[in-house]
Amino acid sequence: MAFQLIGAPIALYSEFKSGAADKGVAALRKELGVKFPGLRLNNFSQEQANDKIRNKAKAIWKSGLNPFFIGGDHSITLPILEASSKPFDVFWFDAHADAYDVYKHKLSHATVLRRVSELHRCRNIYLIGYRFKKIKEEVEFLKKSDKVQVIKVKDIKKKHSKRYYVTIDIDVLDPVYAPGVDHPVPKGMKPAQLINAIKQLKKGNLIGVDLVEVVPDNDYTGITTHNAAEIIKEFLE
Repeated sequence: MAFQLIGAPIALYSEFKSGAADKGVAALRKELGVKFPGLRLNNFSQEQANDKIRNKAKAIWKSGLNPFFIGGDHSITLPILEASSKPFDVFWFDAHADAYDVYKHKLSHATVLRRVSELHRCRNIYLIGYRFKKIKEEVEFLKKSDKVQVIKVKDIKKKHSKRYYVTIDIDVLDPVYAPGVDHPVPKGMKPAQLINAIKQLKKGNLIGVDLVEVVPDNDYTGITTHNAAEIIKEFLE
């Protein structure tokens, strides 16, 4: 499989002005040593940014490559998947459910899983690493949803998906390994666990990837950017 890397630096509805919008993409570009392009999303509304991301994803698939978007926040996953012309499943790595109906905006990073689940072509979402279970609205949504399954990383190999996408919020890792996020949650995955999951997912019909929510300003050590880069490299090998 061949990927096209593309930056999507947008984070309009973060609670903190901490750099996810643009510094995450720049930091990963430097860490990877790869001059991948980035979309220009400055001063865009969420709807305008989504249009541009959707069109880019569509163009990448049309070219015969698979998109690998680097955010930015998790809102980018929706327009990417809206561009898919065929049914898909999603393996969704995240400490949070991102399942509000509205959080500052219907298309924000905190609503994105719910919005993706509403897409006609979305068959299943397998949520892995979810552990922030304090939001009643999200807990109720997950109980009622017929598309979203909360699974453990060991269960990935049991899911026989014909065509699937992978999205990774770096806060799925334990804060020891990824402190550079907006909302760290204790007791997360180790990098080795995530890498092993990626090795498994690379074996099937993987149609695209995104990695989001790297916030360099919240991590003076640089370990978050380093681990995110290692995750990207594992997909590209």
